[in-house]
Amino acid sequence: MSDIDYLSLFTRLNGFMLIARINRVACDNDLARCAHDRLVAKLGDLIELTIRAVEAQRCQRDGADPARAEQAAEDHYWIEAEFEHRWIAQPQPLLDHLDIDLATQEIFDPRTKRWYALECGPSLREVSDQNLCGLRQIIDQIACETGVSFHAHRVVYGSTEPAPSGR
Repeated sequence: MSDIDYLSLFTRLNGFMLIARINRVACDNDLARCAHDRLVAKLGDLIELTIRAVEAQRCQRDGADPARAEQAAEDHYWIEAEFEHRWIAQPQPLLDHLDIDLATQEIFDPRTKRWYALECGPSLREVSDQNLCGLRQIIDQIACETGVSFHAHRVVYGSTEPAPSGR
C-alpha cells in the first residue's frame, strides 16, 4: 500500500469541492449543473474516506489501547485499498456510464436492458468543456493534483438499432 498524506488530500478535495460549487453558479444548462452536482457528491464521499483515514492514523499513533490500535491499522489498510481500487484505478463517471464485459466483448445497453456485441452497441462520447461550463478544467486539475480522475460522457446510439447478442 502507498503512504498517502490523507490530511493534505482532505484539504485539496475540500478546495476542489468549493471551486465546483462556485463554478456551478455560472452554469447555463441542466447537463452542466448535473455534472457539477455529481462531482460535489463524489468529492463528498472521497472527503469522508479521508476523514476516516486520518482518524485511523491518529488512533494508530495514539497507542493507548493495543486492541484499538490494531483495529485502526486494519481500518487504515481497507481505507487505502478502497482509495486505490475504487478512486485511483478507474475514472469516476459524472454523467453516463456503460457496463462492458471484456471477457465476452459485449456492452450493456441501459436503454433496452440487453447485452450487445461491443462494436454494435451504444458508445460514450465526451461532453465538451463548453457544455460543462468549465467543469473539465476542474476535473483535469483534480486528476493532476490527487490522482483521482473523473469523466463526463454521454451515451450515443447509432442511427440503426444494434443487433442483440446471444446473452
